[in-house]
Amino acid sequence: TSILYPDTLQAESEDILLQPLSVSVWFSGAVPRHLAHPNIPIKISVSLNEEYQLFTVPVIEVESQHSRESYRFNNVSCGQYEHCSMSGGESDDASITFLPLPSTFDHMDPDHWARLSGTIQSWLLTFTDAVTPEWTWGRDAFWYAFVAANPDFPNGKWAFWDPRIPLEGQFIEEWVE
Repeated sequence: TSILYPDTLQAESEDILLQPLSVSVWFSGAVPRHLAHPNIPIKISVSLNEEYQLFTVPVIEVESQHSRESYRFNNVSCGQYEHCSMSGGESDDASITFLPLPSTFDHMDPDHWARLSGTIQSWLLTFTDAVTPEWTWGRDAFWYAFVAANPDFPNGKWAFWDPRIPLEGQFIEEWVE
């Protein structure tokens, strides 16, 4: 067990954003041949002190050094719900990591919308297939949040977004007309 302290970033709303951590895990020694098989389970757990669990959820992204296959895991339990579980799957897993919105989300605060659009953007970029219904839904949700954070878009000042998210979808196409 290790206790880590991530860097923080203060938003204009004076809320604090925890910055991502990069952690490497390696294994000393070798597994005896008679016990070796392709899928040796490794249990990894991330938790926050109880007072922070209402506001943020840790997301674990794992990349195998050997195969470069990416996986995403949401640790949304451990004290927050009745049982402690970890859901996982390939990076195109459709689990929606940014919902539900925290009770502190202020729909009138552009900083909250900016953080949400950034979170949705990160979620979208984990997909390997951009033609799934989940990705299309996420793209539309991204544009709603992006416009709420940047109401003058496409005029005035606005944040940049990853160009892998196209200006497509009924809402954003009508917005920019």
